Amino acid sequence: MPQLIALSPADPLAIAYHDYARQYEADFVERWDELIDWEKRAAGEGAFFHDLLRQAGAWRVLDAATGSGFHAAQLHKAGFDVTACDGSPTMVDRARRNFDRLGVDVPVHRYDWQALDARVLGTFDAVLCLGSSLCHLFESEARIAVLKRFRQMLKPGGLLLIDQRNFEAILAGRFTSSGRYYYCGDTARVTLGELNESVCEFVYRFADGAQYRLRVCPIRPRQLQDELRAAGFRAPHAYGDFKPVYDVMNVDFIVHQAHA
Repeated sequence: MPQLIALSPADPLAIAYHDYARQYEADFVERWDELIDWEKRAAGEGAFFHDLLRQAGAWRVLDAATGSGFHAAQLHKAGFDVTACDGSPTMVDRARRNFDRLGVDVPVHRYDWQALDARVLGTFDAVLCLGSSLCHLFESEARIAVLKRFRQMLKPGGLLLIDQRNFEAILAGRFTSSGRYYYCGDTARVTLGELNESVCEFVYRFADGAQYRLRVCPIRPRQLQDELRAAGFRAPHAYGDFKPVYDVMNVDFIVHQAHA
């Protein structure tokens, strides 16, 4: 298995990765697919990601925040050459079990983002960072460093697709969790805990009383687009809930598209 880079314990990225992995405790991850509901999520997304990748001629794909493996499995079944990774050991284990269950032959590695190395994995036509995963990094400089690493993993002109919760609406008091696109399971509901310009806490309550919390950085969409440019990406474009024209106050997620 590829080795993780050795980060100093005082390194802000090391602290961020530790906090990210700690939040995805094993019993929460065991219920992650219940929260998502793969069938409903696939129906809500439709061919959105498949179409963007095909239009860009992007067939070799790195799923850099694979989670439990939903997008990697969907893309593999659609004919893409997918490599999956995640920084959480519990998520990597869950993805492997899902791939085995589905008979999906997708290599999956545990990699912190800064450990990604084109000399080991090669370069890709596209990199995906989905699940609002970049928001686990609370410092702009750390996010730009990771975006630069994604750019290094791309072939010239390669495609980056990165999504985020719609923090513009959330910080304006317009939080929604429609259940139509991302968290489609009907045994849990998502609400907010602590919320300010520095932190957003999501609370996941399941019907049997189990409760889990995730704390992330509430990055506004325009700020993330500025960080994409700072990392050397060009022509960033955004979709709201998979639509090119949208009301920023009435969508759950923003998907950003940019080129290396």
